[in-house]
Amino acid sequence: MSLPTFFLSHGSPMLALTDTPAHRFLRSFASTVGRPRAVVVVSAHFETETPTVVSDDKPEMIYDFRGFPKALYEIDYPAPGDAVLAREVADRLAAAGLPVDVAPKRGFDHGTWIPLSLVWPEADVPLVQLSIQPQRDASHHVALGRALAALRGDNVLVIGTGAATHNLRVLFRNPGGMPAVDAAPVDWAREFADWVAEKAAAGDIAGLVDYRAQAPHAEMAHPEDDHFLPFFVALGAAGEGAKGERIHNSYEYSALSMDMYRFD
Repeated sequence: MSLPTFFLSHGSPMLALTDTPAHRFLRSFASTVGRPRAVVVVSAHFETETPTVVSDDKPEMIYDFRGFPKALYEIDYPAPGDAVLAREVADRLAAAGLPVDVAPKRGFDHGTWIPLSLVWPEADVPLVQLSIQPQRDASHHVALGRALAALRGDNVLVIGTGAATHNLRVLFRNPGGMPAVDAAPVDWAREFADWVAEKAAAGDIAGLVDYRAQAPHAEMAHPEDDHFLPFFVALGAAGEGAKGERIHNSYEYSALSMDMYRFD
């Protein structure tokens, strides 16, 4: 039996410390998926020109943010890597005709350790990281996922982490200051997120890939593509004809959609 794939919005690093609906959802998420043999995780914060797989058996922590409470910088998530699986991921990408690099040393960025430390706090599930290519389009990232689809039959979970909407400029330039974490969502974020949910449920991959032209408020929702690209890897890894179910819907700081998806 093949596992589903997932996209998890990780929002602000404060997700690790703040009791929000998304935080609570991730705390309970493991009970819905069980314990996989390992996870291939695609983080919006791991950017390279060539698809790159991390083969480190003991990845270190990367605190790739500034100005947050000391408690965030004290979190340690010592989940192991899996060099054998990393090699298999690289081989599958190469077999699909995709260029690939292997990185023996590259720590866990916060797009990996913040959401997954909530899901598996015991840090006992091996993680293998795969990069995004922000200069490439959504269809490229669907192809990355498709190359990994067979791993689902070997009890390997594929998870993309990013954000269903990600416009930090709006938050930082808000005339009234940073909105409260539980502020009501702005219309453009809600309308974009609902459009994605509708297209995913219909299995409209062509429409999703063309979101820049078709989705309402696409430029507001994603001034850059980076935080949405892991969504497409997870979608592709679910295989041909996959559909997506929005399994969590909430908003933080009014403009960050924290939507989570399951693809089958």
